[in-house]
Amino acid sequence: MLEDHGEFSEVLLRAVTSATNGIIITSSQGDYPIMYCNPAFEQMTGYQPSEVLGRNCRFLQGADTDPETRARLWQALNAGEGIDVVILNYRKDGTSFWNALNLAPVHDRQGHLTHFVGIQTDVTQRVQLQRTLENRVHTDELTGLRNRAYFMQALQVAVRGLGSGGLFAVGFADLDDFKAVNDAFGHKAGDELLRQVSIRLRQCVREEDVVARLAGDEFVVLVRAMTDCALDSLAQQLLEALQRPVQLQGVQVRVQASLGFVLPSVGMGAEEVLAAADRAMYDAKHAGKHTFVIRDCR
Repeated sequence: MLEDHGEFSEVLLRAVTSATNGIIITSSQGDYPIMYCNPAFEQMTGYQPSEVLGRNCRFLQGADTDPETRARLWQALNAGEGIDVVILNYRKDGTSFWNALNLAPVHDRQGHLTHFVGIQTDVTQRVQLQRTLENRVHTDELTGLRNRAYFMQALQVAVRGLGSGGLFAVGFADLDDFKAVNDAFGHKAGDELLRQVSIRLRQCVREEDVVARLAGDEFVVLVRAMTDCALDSLAQQLLEALQRPVQLQGVQVRVQASLGFVLPSVGMGAEEVLAAADRAMYDAKHAGKHTFVIRDCR
């Protein structure tokens, strides 16, 4: 045990300076200005001490930093509490990195809050790997679309938002006579047809909408903020896109589809909404195929 406080302070300073994690110390007063940053912080962010001292750490954040994480961090500071978050930050050169931040309050001998200590770790590779793995789990290998698991998660979120005015529609698409294509051209050509269908479905909807392949030649779409008139137009657009010829083994093949859409009501569950869209699709098949049926459950 070090008895000499001066010696201890010197050892503590060397330890903080030598740490591989970024370390900052902020005041607990005012806008929580930075009072110290170690060399690892400089290396991690590209900022020199003269550029950060006196500033709030929020300058590391950007437009893509999650607002909920920002709010949690701010609440912890205002409450004088510690917190662990993973937050998207930006270096001086504009590149982003994922920062695992451990923030801890520091009190004086009388128990008064005086400072906060933040320990920062660059976990960008870990976050990117995690997202890659999650993407694989939720992606259909053949088409690159989302799979059933991802779609049901998105649908559950949409269903929960119905009560607060979150309008959406779910469409179920099934290719007409897809088996005949497999029988005539083989499964490899059938797979290529499914990939072409996937591209066309994706092109017909917006970036915020979800397109997924459930199984075989069954596809679903979740379209947000969809009015009755816009839904009718989208269904017609999808039919026209899917009936365009596809080149398979040097032969132009025309494949059509039957579509069923549902506008769900408050109180319907995700599986119930999907089943209603499925029934609407079968109604379209019974009506002669290559058409669509919209079921309004509101």
